[in-house]
Amino acid sequence: MKLLPLSDLRCRHARRGSSLLLVMWLIGMMMMLIHSANVVVSQDLTMTMAQKQAFRARQLAEMGINIAMNPVVKEFDFGLLNQGPGVADAVLLPLTQKLEDGEMVSVKIKGEGGRQNINFLLQQGEASRTFLTKWFTIWGMSNDQAAVLFDCLVDWVDADSSNLTHGLEKNDYVDMYGENTPYPFNRPFYDLDEMTLVPGFDEITALLPDWRDFFTIYSAGKIDLNEAEAKVIASAALAVKGTSDPARDYPDLLVEAQELVTDRWGSDGIEETEDDIKLQSAEEMNAALEGLGLDPADSMVSAVFGVNDQTVHIESVATVGEYRKRVVLIVRNRNGTPQILTREEVPLFE
Repeated sequence: MKLLPLSDLRCRHARRGSSLLLVMWLIGMMMMLIHSANVVVSQDLTMTMAQKQAFRARQLAEMGINIAMNPVVKEFDFGLLNQGPGVADAVLLPLTQKLEDGEMVSVKIKGEGGRQNINFLLQQGEASRTFLTKWFTIWGMSNDQAAVLFDCLVDWVDADSSNLTHGLEKNDYVDMYGENTPYPFNRPFYDLDEMTLVPGFDEITALLPDWRDFFTIYSAGKIDLNEAEAKVIASAALAVKGTSDPARDYPDLLVEAQELVTDRWGSDGIEETEDDIKLQSAEEMNAALEGLGLDPADSMVSAVFGVNDQTVHIESVATVGEYRKRVVLIVRNRNGTPQILTREEVPLFE
């Protein structure tokens, strides 16, 4: 038997070792490729599922809007406006589709007339000065601050370039912000947040954090006694009456306003149920105003308060798994020929 030289044996062993390392390297690369492919597929699957949930949530939110737009549907139709497994057993679910586990639709219909239309007020010009400046002082502004803010608000929305006594027009904003300033807009407010751009309004936001509960830009104009919160009714009524001591007079008027609101809820004392009582006639409205200590014949009273505003705020929230979609629609004359005033779509995550 012929023995191989030691150098040849070492060479063969080296080649075998290199081959083994190459095989192990290839196996490692294949494992990395398989893992990478698995991660990519998993991410694609997760993205696909999220897109599917988002689409389904939007579909259900739109379904809720369509339900609420039907004029026969009332605010208290809980079975129709709140649907999903475990929620009223999805009574009369439209489109003959059954919601699956983790899917739910909740819709609210609320009158938009419960707040004061700021554009409507400012379009009245000087006629609204007394009411609006008094409203500002009730919230804590001084008389001088209220007068300045009123003038700035009117100059912001009117189309002319003439300053009111304390107002600001284009030249004033150019002096403050430079030639490229877009202020003032010289048009009605398109969004409540635009009000915060007006000089002096920061005092309102500081004194009244919930100021958005008092204003809208979509209602027909007057504060609807069938929809307004007690705090809105009380503060507006106090502004109409006038007071030298809001801290003294407001609590008593708030109690009276809350009684009016509670009477609206009917015998069960719960809002938006079938036994709710709405003011319908002028006589009923006048009686409610007299209960607040107001004179219905007063021109300012009739300019500020009304009933049966036909503008409604519809909010539909759909939940699919961990994904939620909210669609808000504000529409006028839902019971006749509807006019969509604005639509907002907001994705919400848990």
